[in-house]
Amino acid sequence: MTRVLAFGNATVDIIQRIARFPAKGETLLAEGLLRCPGGKGLNQAVAAARAGASTTLVAPIGRDGDGAFLTRFVDGEADLEATWLTCDAPTDVSIVWVDRGGENMIVSSAGCACSTTVDQARVHCAALNQGDILLMQGNLSADVTRVAAETARQKGAMTMLNTAPITWDMGPILPLFHVVVANEVEAAFLTGGTGESAPPRLIERGARTVVVTLGARGALLAGPEGCVRIAAPEVQARDTAGAGDVLVGTLAGVLAQGARLSAATEIAVHAAALSVTRAGTTASFPSREELSELNMRIRN
Repeated sequence: MTRVLAFGNATVDIIQRIARFPAKGETLLAEGLLRCPGGKGLNQAVAAARAGASTTLVAPIGRDGDGAFLTRFVDGEADLEATWLTCDAPTDVSIVWVDRGGENMIVSSAGCACSTTVDQARVHCAALNQGDILLMQGNLSADVTRVAAETARQKGAMTMLNTAPITWDMGPILPLFHVVVANEVEAAFLTGGTGESAPPRLIERGARTVVVTLGARGALLAGPEGCVRIAAPEVQARDTAGAGDVLVGTLAGVLAQGARLSAATEIAVHAAALSVTRAGTTASFPSREELSELNMRIRN
């Protein structure tokens, strides 16, 4: 059976709800506090597993209580196993601010993520088989990301890249990925194009298939045959943190089950829309039952 290898980061998310984002030098009092597992690698692995794919997370954590917290969480997720790359740095933490409109701002530490090595990428991606999916994000270094993708392709695996966060020049590695997922800001940064001009420009830079996420407006799906828009359902957003990870992880998980890319993208867009109606990152993610219902409704 096709499986998903999510190779990325894991964090403890500390989420504060605030009335509005503070001005420079201003102190605000939070209206609420939530602590939950997060990080793009972990988030996307959870979404892929809940979408029904056998999923392995490879991520670095520290030898501390936060690392143990993340380990316990993953142990409780069906179809998800973790290979933890234990390092001497403290487990990475993300501070997330969410305003009353559901918009968010995030700052993450990256000591553990930066400790990941090229040799670790080569070893763990060499375990992939023909047809498996390697799912990566921008949290690891350029060299680690490149070697992981090259190794996965040598093994016959599909490679997927979520371009968030952009902390180094991703242009040279885009041709190594069969599917590239970027939001509007990232797509514009990588191509200089906006709107429907961005996906074709990403393909010109070497990506085979591109999904540009548009938030409440859905997503653009582009490939050699052209570009189509996939609409999102109308919902009342409470918290947008983690929604992009729900989309990316669900997309990988549904593709692992043999779905066509257009159907998988539509399911992923609907899953992300569901997540924004709830608070938190992993705490807001659709359940296995909810994703199964979406899968059956849209694919049938």
